[in-house]
Amino acid sequence: MFYDIKNKSLKYDEIFLKDVKLQSEEGEIDTQDTYFLSACDDKLLKELGFARVQEEKIPSFDEKTQELHQIQNYDEKNNLYVISYEVKEKSLEELKELKLEELKAIKEEKLLFMPYKNTIFQIDTDAKINISGKVSEIMLAQLNQKTLENINWIDKNNQIIIFGASEFLEFGTSIAKYTEEVIFKNDSLRNEVKNASSLEELKKIQWENKE
Repeated sequence: MFYDIKNKSLKYDEIFLKDVKLQSEEGEIDTQDTYFLSACDDKLLKELGFARVQEEKIPSFDEKTQELHQIQNYDEKNNLYVISYEVKEKSLEELKELKLEELKAIKEEKLLFMPYKNTIFQIDTDAKINISGKVSEIMLAQLNQKTLENINWIDKNNQIIIFGASEFLEFGTSIAKYTEEVIFKNDSLRNEVKNASSLEELKKIQWENKE
């Protein structure tokens, strides 16, 4: 890789064709000389309008809190194009946005499944509609003093779980309570993030530590 001084761009191959004019009996002839830039010394390389490229090693950095910036600089004296890297801390506002996205992802994941009596149940939107429908059916049957048989429901792993009518009502109530807790907790943590005044405060805001 070489630096094209005139065009201020990088050249990724080493072959350079230089336009030249040769004198002949018929006059000037346009032709080209071929140069392999890697074989040229520094003086010839500069005459051709190129500089060698020196790229520093990319430093390690924390992608969550830091950003990597590439710095490109042409050292005319030494005819050297230097590519270096600088690690900068992300601004507090940028980190807040990342934290809010993290909380949103956790909330959405938690609203897909719920632990209940040592079993994990699916509680996404479709599941909640089905559960709500079954709860309404049970309540209507109780209102009409009808007896319902045990209710078969499947858990996250498609294993059948048997509920009595009253147990299923309790299950439905638990889902509503759990959903409310997750939403309220997310709102509370989001407010903490928005009000954080330092990186240290922001780092302390963790969903699991708030259980």
